[in-house]
Amino acid sequence: MFIEGQLRKTRTEEDFIELRVDGPYYTEISKGFWDVYIEINVLVQAAQDQADYHRIHKSVGVVAAAFTQAISIFKLGDNVGDDDSLVACLKLLGDKEKRDRIQISHFGQVEPETGIFQATVEAHYEAQIRE
Repeated sequence: MFIEGQLRKTRTEEDFIELRVDGPYYTEISKGFWDVYIEINVLVQAAQDQADYHRIHKSVGVVAAAFTQAISIFKLGDNVGDDDSLVACLKLLGDKEKRDRIQISHFGQVEPETGIFQATVEAHYEAQIRE
């Protein structure tokens, strides 16, 4: 697994995933109370495989299964105030019908000569925190 922006050589990698996190974005809803919003996006790459045509779909399924209903955020670290306490719980946002919304987009074969397939798995989370 790679993190977006990390220096790496992926030209020789047939299969990998790359994590990207946008945010956090904050909106003060009342004095001292905040809405927090983040987007998590994972790029999935898999090489074409004649023995396993569904290789990209299996990899996407593994990534999608890792998106949980909630992500707990704790004060971890070695600084003053880092006491391992729970700060907030990010909740997976749903669609209009209140179902969990994990969006999967398949881009297909991105380069015809290489046989590389790509897809993304994306979800949006929010939490409320107070100062």
